[in-house]
Amino acid sequence: MMIVLRADTMGVCMGVKRALAIVERTLEENPGLKVYSLGPLIHNPRVVEEFRRRGLIAIENLDRAEGGIVVVRAHGIGPQQKTECDERGLRCVDATCPKVHRIHDMVRERNARGIRIIIVGDSRHGEVQGISGYAPGAAIISSAAEAETVPLDGACTVVCQTTFRRAEYQRICGALRARRPDIEVLETTCSATERRQESLARLARKVDALLVIGGRNSANTRWLFQSALATGQPAWHIEGAGDIPPEIRGFERVGISAGASTPNDIVDEVDRALLSL
Repeated sequence: MMIVLRADTMGVCMGVKRALAIVERTLEENPGLKVYSLGPLIHNPRVVEEFRRRGLIAIENLDRAEGGIVVVRAHGIGPQQKTECDERGLRCVDATCPKVHRIHDMVRERNARGIRIIIVGDSRHGEVQGISGYAPGAAIISSAAEAETVPLDGACTVVCQTTFRRAEYQRICGALRARRPDIEVLETTCSATERRQESLARLARKVDALLVIGGRNSANTRWLFQSALATGQPAWHIEGAGDIPPEIRGFERVGISAGASTPNDIVDEVDRALLSL
């Protein structure tokens, strides 16, 4: 019989729990009003679909909103979008993760002093786009190679997307410091992301294979999966029980972990499915 072990730290993080609770309350308190999320509420297809059935409308642009309430997801938005909500007469309910809010405050304050901002992260990610809104003209990089060529004129401060891998952030900052020893580096990666990766490394020593559960478009889950591959154990990234690979039957001890946007019920389903193989 297969033995299934779970990582001791995994699944939905504080920021996502908070955002989900805010949306739950907003839907309950505003029957009859249209409630939108600017972008997918979280990077988990099942959760997004469940909220869609309950009336939450995911939109990519505010011009798709026809009155009502816009919930700002945990990734946050820039000041321009907040202004646009006001101009369109949309009520804005802010579910931005407090850790992301902290980055907004740091970037806004330094930008006001004329300090050049460098953001380490994925330029396509909603969190990075929101941060850059507080520092027009900020440079966005994602690798040590880009750190070798990004302009470093004048005073500079570096911040990072919360879900970016801390080890990679440190490598990029090392390349920046080699060019500008006086550059200010702020530690803005999320400790929850780091704890999940450390927990996964411990789990890998106890099992023969690993499954990482989470949305395909979840940045922190993709990084977690990369960490799983780095352990040297066979590893798969799945969104739910229906994605369990048939090869997993060949392993006696299987470890499971989950990204910060993966609810416990999905983890439980995967666990039960593995035990029934």
